[in-house]
Amino acid sequence: MKASFYNVFCSDSARGNPCAVVELEEWPSNEKLLLLTKENNQPVTSFVVKSDSGCNIRCFSIEGEIGLCGHGCLGAGAALITKYGQNTVTLDSQYGRIEIEGGKLHYKIRLPSWPATPLSYDEDIIGSGIAPVDVFSTRDLILVLDSENDVAQFEPDFELMSSIEDFHAVIVTAQSSDDNYLNAGYVLRYFAPKIGIPEDLATGSAQCSLAPYWCSKLGVNKISARQLSASGGYFEIEQISGSSILITAQVQIQH
Repeated sequence: MKASFYNVFCSDSARGNPCAVVELEEWPSNEKLLLLTKENNQPVTSFVVKSDSGCNIRCFSIEGEIGLCGHGCLGAGAALITKYGQNTVTLDSQYGRIEIEGGKLHYKIRLPSWPATPLSYDEDIIGSGIAPVDVFSTRDLILVLDSENDVAQFEPDFELMSSIEDFHAVIVTAQSSDDNYLNAGYVLRYFAPKIGIPEDLATGSAQCSLAPYWCSKLGVNKISARQLSASGGYFEIEQISGSSILITAQVQIQH
């Protein structure tokens, strides 16, 4: 049950999100998986078990299981591709089949594209002190703010966020003010205190909600995203159909 450790969604200026990957022969109890997660002491530990069609995957934070974890899946895919000398890996999760390809440094992961449901709101929707210019929902609650600076200055109320029953997490986002990237872009921060992650460092699953919204708003099908967390995250995303997105990202083994 030896774990390997990776940083996911990195760039030259972003350290990404750490994860541990553990390959198992069979599934132990949830209590055992949670114990191993705590022992690994990473934001997320990904557990994989080989199957006839590829591998099954489950991802855990220290508080419990996560339904869809982009950085956990990409870390697991990188570990399996490296270990077995493959070009692609298929992971079966409770959110469906996840395909990962690539090698060495850059990897691609295909994730679902989640349609947005517009929401009506009061200015103090979560007590942030910053009024959103748009609000919508997917699995998560998304607040679109006026500027990148508003996202950077956003002060989360974790107690209030934990009390919101209908959503997995809260995301704040705005169009990027950085012109140094080839594609149009957006920025984000991601808060999931209900699953033991007050603020996530780099979140692949957030792009399932944000990339479709921003691609439509900006009239593009390729877009870059930066996560304004303590370590930073970077994503290149392509909207490849109405039902899926493709993220290209760096994965680096921890030393």
